[in-house]
Amino acid sequence: MQEGQDHKLKGKKNVKDLSIHAGDIIFASNTEVEPTHTNNEESKLYNDDAKHWSKSPAGSPPQQVGLPSRRMGREKSNDVSIPHLPSGSTSDHSKNSKHYTSNTFHPGMSTPPSPDAQPAESENPALEVESMVEVKLHNNAIVYGVIRWIGTPEGRCNRWAGIELDYELNDATDGTFEKNRYFNCEQNKAIFIPLRNCKPDARFCSNVPKEIPSSPLHAPVKTTPDYLTVKEDVPPVREDEALQLMKGRMKGIQGHYNSCYLDSTIFSLFTFTSVLDSILHMPGGQDEKIQHILREDIVNPLRKTGVVNADKVTKLRKLLGCDTFISAEKDPEEFINVLLHEVLAVDPLLKIRSGQKIQESYCYQIILEKDEKLNVPTVQLLLERSFLSCDLKFEEIPLCLLVQMPRFGKQFKMFKKIMPSLELDITDLLNNALRQCFICGEVAEYECAQCLLDPTLNPGAIKQYCYVCNNQVHSHKERKDHQFRTFPYPRGVSVQSPFPRHKMELFAVLCIETSHYVSFVKYGPGKDSWLFFDSMADRIGEENIPEITDCPQIGDYLMMSEDKLAYADLKQLDGFAKRLFCDAYMCMYQSPRMCLYK
Repeated sequence: MQEGQDHKLKGKKNVKDLSIHAGDIIFASNTEVEPTHTNNEESKLYNDDAKHWSKSPAGSPPQQVGLPSRRMGREKSNDVSIPHLPSGSTSDHSKNSKHYTSNTFHPGMSTPPSPDAQPAESENPALEVESMVEVKLHNNAIVYGVIRWIGTPEGRCNRWAGIELDYELNDATDGTFEKNRYFNCEQNKAIFIPLRNCKPDARFCSNVPKEIPSSPLHAPVKTTPDYLTVKEDVPPVREDEALQLMKGRMKGIQGHYNSCYLDSTIFSLFTFTSVLDSILHMPGGQDEKIQHILREDIVNPLRKTGVVNADKVTKLRKLLGCDTFISAEKDPEEFINVLLHEVLAVDPLLKIRSGQKIQESYCYQIILEKDEKLNVPTVQLLLERSFLSCDLKFEEIPLCLLVQMPRFGKQFKMFKKIMPSLELDITDLLNNALRQCFICGEVAEYECAQCLLDPTLNPGAIKQYCYVCNNQVHSHKERKDHQFRTFPYPRGVSVQSPFPRHKMELFAVLCIETSHYVSFVKYGPGKDSWLFFDSMADRIGEENIPEITDCPQIGDYLMMSEDKLAYADLKQLDGFAKRLFCDAYMCMYQSPRMCLYK
């Protein structure tokens, strides 16, 4: 079955911000409410809930991740976990809904307007069950949803509509109105209003053809202009032009048929950084044609126009040497290994020493035993522990370091939350490099993996010692059995403390919820310069709609302490932050120093 084929045109669309402007995404509440009984209680729906929003630890209005309910991370709807719903008939849409929620509410957000407060308008004859509609609130904000029921409720004289919203609202219901059930959906997502107050969803009434012709399997439909091949080199998108060029719907790389692993990887590696631009120009490996497609049909157009049609990516998938890349679900590391190693024959990005052997690879998978005491580990801590436990060292400073988080398959995660480190200090993970004694600051000669977990020795930091400090530390009765080891270091070098540090910068994080990959990408040096990219954020007919959303609050969250994040309630995390911390799959780092030489 083609990816997303079961989703209907008359389904949910992207969440729009209720108080800022179109394209932004809101953050909603899952506060439990009692069913409404009277008109007075009904009015509870129309009160603002601004007093709760200040709980956001980042100090900014929390937002909800911009994924419509029809595809919350799933590539195929029959894989979607079905939340518990009340008994009774449920719509296809409600069976495929899965959302992030929070007890924090957007300050500018208002719940549905009082029916009596709406001006009298005639009903739109085009509206029917499953129609996408919009409703204006008291503060002139617009909410969007899908009509699930039309009729005359008990005690009313006009026709009303039961609407399942794209997101949750305080005091909304699960499909009941005044003690009667009219349809089933998730809690806090059903509202009931007179049908005359509903209008067709304006987001899809223009610029989108009402009928999109069917196309053969694996042949994506085009609604964006088919930009010509861009042969001239285009530099990465600058920070000052990123939002204007990239932000919005139908931006980024358009997904098609399980391509999210490839879309998110290419977008992260090439849009805003030149760290791997060298592979676009070096002589191709087994087939130079794929290099031209990657450079002239994807990367250059993406940087110049902000969008790449799915047919360009399909051309690339067909040349990867395996038919499964055309349609099957894959992981980013599979694509990276095939593209760089088997197709382009690029030198490995990593050279890692294990004893006397040097292993070469393009990505590094963190491997370590689970530590129940670690609530929210950083990538820095996980990488150090993994290297020490496996007795590994970088043979040279990597230009680009792609780190896979510790998890088993797509489902099981070793840690509920992981903090992506903004900077990755690899000084103590380099072979034959100057390293400081953990205690006195002199040149270190020994390291001890068992001391790493010692709670009395600043747990978490790598424990390396000079000759004197090593003897003192391991003379303690509780450390006499530690198996410390020596490591090579440059001798005869006169360097005063502090020693130079080798740090890498975070530029992207790939995330996965079940089978769907998305990415958070840093588009400039600014703290708040973060974008969220989803190549299949929405779907119209046979076509996926990619979307790029700015999420500046991610910069604040990434500067939180691990302790503060560890005790943060997941329900009160900003939707983007929750996705970043809970679903991180691969963190991408670059070395600014090495970029000057490659």
